Amino acid sequence: GNQARDDGVGGSFQRSRGHRIVDSSLDVYAFAVGTLMRRANQPIPRAAGSGADRGGRLGTAPLRRYIDGLAQRQALSVLCGYGTPLTKEECIEASKVAARASDNIANLRSSKQSPMMQNEYGNQRRQVSALYKLARHLASTGGIQNRQRVKAVSTGHNNEVVILGAGATARCKGVKGTLKSGEKLLVRVDKIDPEVGVLNVSLV
Repeated sequence: GNQARDDGVGGSFQRSRGHRIVDSSLDVYAFAVGTLMRRANQPIPRAAGSGADRGGRLGTAPLRRYIDGLAQRQALSVLCGYGTPLTKEECIEASKVAARASDNIANLRSSKQSPMMQNEYGNQRRQVSALYKLARHLASTGGIQNRQRVKAVSTGHNNEVVILGAGATARCKGVKGTLKSGEKLLVRVDKIDPEVGVLNVSLV
């Protein structure tokens, strides 16, 4: 009924606890395999992930990138004696080819998106970035548990406000009717979760 989609349709994808568990497992796997390969003084092909924190990830769940298969092949060759290991030059070239392929796919997807979809996606990314910024600010000044008050300004769309200094938007509880555009308010942060894009605030 009211549950959001989780398949990416219309930019609806949200990271759940299950996604975070899989991510953590893949990070542990990459660390373990990478450590074993370094101890063996052998290279392994890597491809950058979707963010700086995922750069060089050695696998996905399920395995869906060609370079993931090469990484598994190299690990089995070096650590288990299956087949001939790739050379350092071959690993570097495989990583470069994978990076170019990833860039080409990203460019193709971007060119196929309508301006409306691109704008929506851009807005979502800005909101997530703003939520992380606000969360860091709250953590540095006492934490969300203190029900902190922050300054906001109305957008003029019903009860929507923008948190000053962070840029995150939210629907403000406790407002009757539509707020006047540009009206300055003091709101209380009731809940914030940047990973799922949640920000709940109420009028002070």
